[in-house]
Amino acid sequence: MKTIRRLIYGEVLAAIALVALGFLALFFFFDLVDELQYLGKSNGINAGDIYQIRHALLYVGLLIPNHLYELLPISVLIGTIFVMARLAQSSEYTILRTSGLGPWRALKLLLALGALFVVFSFVVGDYVAPASERAAQLLKARYQSKITIGQTGAWLKEKQAYNTYVVNVKALTPDNEMQG
Repeated sequence: MKTIRRLIYGEVLAAIALVALGFLALFFFFDLVDELQYLGKSNGINAGDIYQIRHALLYVGLLIPNHLYELLPISVLIGTIFVMARLAQSSEYTILRTSGLGPWRALKLLLALGALFVVFSFVVGDYVAPASERAAQLLKARYQSKITIGQTGAWLKEKQAYNTYVVNVKALTPDNEMQG
């Protein structure tokens, strides 16, 4: 059973890593192309702070954990289906079945691997991604004099005893003024 576990886990981990790497490379490219419009511009406060390609690469690199958190579930699904289909196509799964690997045991193996990815996704989503997103926004604020929150901004909602207030903030300036 240890050999079968090692075979399946090795194949599935390699396929998941390949799919996730492909998606991350695609998102990295899209984000970098989006950042090219800001190259060479100064923030207006300090003339020495010019947004350069290294800043854009660092900013896009800091966005990777957030993209990983978003793409990990689909990468796990695609990678696992790919491996299981490949094992079935080459009759390896049939050989594993005749050697004692039942469907329920195979499902338990994949569920244990899935639990590992749930924990990994939790760590990335709750600890790594927010810290890197904050660092990316601070880097952008330093060179562009504003902090933006996505395309539509940040939506804030506050309920009080008799009123409800909803605010959309597109960007924050360095002196904490809301814009948009």
